[in-house]
Amino acid sequence: MATTALRVFLVEDDPDYASVLRFQIRRLGNVEVHHYTSGEEMLAHLRQAPDLILLDIVMPGQGGLETLRKVKAQRTETPVVMVSGQTNVGIALEAINMGAYDYVTKGHDDTVKVRAIIQHVAERAMMTREIAQLRDQLPARQGLETIIGESPAMARVFRLIKKVLRGDLTVAIQGESGTGKELVAQAIHHNSDRHRGPFVVVNCAAIPHELMESEFFGHEKGSFTGAYARKIGKFEQADGGTIFLDEVGELNLDLQAKLLRALQNREITRIGGNALIQFDARILCATNRDILEMVRNGSFREDLYYRLFQFPIMLPALRERDQDVLLLAESFRKDYLKEHAELEDRSFATSTRRLMVSYEWPGNVRELKSAIERALLVSETPQIMPDDLMLDVVRPGIFGGPASEPERPDANVDIDAALPATPLAQIQQVTRPEDLIPLEEIKQLAVMHAYEVCGGNIEKTASHLDVARSTIYRVLRRAEAKGDDT
Repeated sequence: MATTALRVFLVEDDPDYASVLRFQIRRLGNVEVHHYTSGEEMLAHLRQAPDLILLDIVMPGQGGLETLRKVKAQRTETPVVMVSGQTNVGIALEAINMGAYDYVTKGHDDTVKVRAIIQHVAERAMMTREIAQLRDQLPARQGLETIIGESPAMARVFRLIKKVLRGDLTVAIQGESGTGKELVAQAIHHNSDRHRGPFVVVNCAAIPHELMESEFFGHEKGSFTGAYARKIGKFEQADGGTIFLDEVGELNLDLQAKLLRALQNREITRIGGNALIQFDARILCATNRDILEMVRNGSFREDLYYRLFQFPIMLPALRERDQDVLLLAESFRKDYLKEHAELEDRSFATSTRRLMVSYEWPGNVRELKSAIERALLVSETPQIMPDDLMLDVVRPGIFGGPASEPERPDANVDIDAALPATPLAQIQQVTRPEDLIPLEEIKQLAVMHAYEVCGGNIEKTASHLDVARSTIYRVLRRAEAKGDDT
């Protein structure tokens, strides 16, 4: 549990049930419970920043779903668990679509579920506070403030950055394109002992192979056709600071050998020259390729791999950082409006926030940033709607049809009708390499198969797969919205 007490808001009009639940929650220790009998009463105290809200769905006056909508309009990041006296998949889907963290049915084991949720939220709160402490402990220099995230995956990244600031270990930053590898490199440099020196970036994928040696090491005047003057290479330029080799996996074997020699001896020779020039620079590199596979197939030197990958940092894909998506989106929205004062301020509609969290973002943070900026330009209403993101225009057919306002699930919707009789049939039918199914589709097939095997029981499905029930709801929602037969 966190050192600071976890603040839980319990919104429940039944005094007997509230008393039992309050007692069970307090038994966890270090949890501060505030009980309210109506949504209106709780909203009046929302500025106290609760860590978790337990919200009854059926209450006199303002109902739970309307209260949820108002909570999310003010505090998007606050987890809200809906509590209901009956199991209703339609209402559960609607609550999850509106941003609810989870859905609990009142019963003999509801307190067990609530306790498990509180434990998880407490761990998440600890992670958020740990990240804030990491930021505070590091020098107030450029770089770290541009890395946004409160997810466990990003907390690990922050911890690794902190550990590697001192010293000169070579850091290899790995991750898919668009995950922010250069931002991490900048943060390491600007918060290290070399922050007063230069930060030199070399994009190994953007420079022709025949010019790369000159780019790295420089050349003397007249050393080759077109060498009209001496050129100082990137390694010399980085002396006293940091050199960042982006997309290092694109180097050919000949240049890999020369780079290895330069790193081992900390000296280079300009093309056409004889003098050995020493340099003192920290080496950071990045790649979105599987370097170990390249080592195995002979396209990347094993000795260079061990020289460069002294301290690896793996950046998570945005689809692995669900709880960071809205934080990033809001930051990009504010930044773009600040740069373009002529644009009207617009907020995200609930349906848009829902879409942003459920979308896979194959282009990662870079794609999200572009979508937000594009939406601010095309939006013609006070709120940014799903169509404004233009995701189906950028990736035609990604949703199986035009991106539009998702329909509200019907309370009596038959989720089973959207599921196939044999969801693993696609995998079994794959016989040719070109028929291979993307990994994300296989994950969805696995969830839907487990849902069928568990007889449509959400709780059993989530337990069997060891995932949150919100994950199951999200997959079912996608299947319903897309008419997916996978």
